[in-house]
Amino acid sequence: MEQRVGKKKFYNKMIQQNGFGLSTATRALVIGVAVIIVCVVCSLALYMSKQGKSAINTGTNQYNKMMEDYQELDRAMYDGLEVSGNEVGLLIGRMVSQGAYTEVRVKTKASDFVCYNYYYDEDKNSITNADKAEYLLATTLEKGADHYINPQADFLGKVIKNANGTIICIDFVQQ
Repeated sequence: MEQRVGKKKFYNKMIQQNGFGLSTATRALVIGVAVIIVCVVCSLALYMSKQGKSAINTGTNQYNKMMEDYQELDRAMYDGLEVSGNEVGLLIGRMVSQGAYTEVRVKTKASDFVCYNYYYDEDKNSITNADKAEYLLATTLEKGADHYINPQADFLGKVIKNANGTIICIDFVQQ
């Protein structure tokens, strides 16, 4: 029995020396500090996740904008570009055959703007293919016509977008 009592004293002495025998106030202080540290770590984690989320949203928006620009690249490239009448005729044929939601207007030296594929309403900044609208579905091959597009002539392109940023019209003016 004395051996057991001796071992108990020994263990109690070891616990006190190693700090396990803390008073109640010291334990409460340690627990309080631990809680504060946990709260700080959690708040940092939430802050970082919000920052990451906003960075991801920004990246997604940039990706969507890039894809939108890429999808309309075949039409957007004509903005400020000088092309031949042959290229204008090919573009009109391509837009009509694809049924693209894009109107092509051509102004020659002999005529005012002529609409192809759709009719462009400048006041509303919109296009329509209604029955009453005046637009053509093909270029004329008759060289004497006012709206004849000379394949060797140069035309300056201009892209017109609607309120949503979608290209709805490409203007070509003979130079």
